[in-house]
Amino acid sequence: MSHTPDLPEEYVCTGCHAIYAGTVSNDGDTHRFEAPDECAACGSTAFVPLEQYVHEASA
Repeated sequence: MSHTPDLPEEYVCTGCHAIYAGTVSNDGDTHRFEAPDECAACGSTAFVPLEQYVHEASA
């Protein structure tokens, strides 16, 4: 059986809406993804998972 790598979780900066791949954090045999500490584009520290990001087009 071949191994299929996990796709990283993605996070959206709430300041400038840049999208980041989560940073891998190892907990022994398992790993998880975390949002970056700070946005490289605008310096914001607020991120939401891509699945929770809602973008409403302005009319």
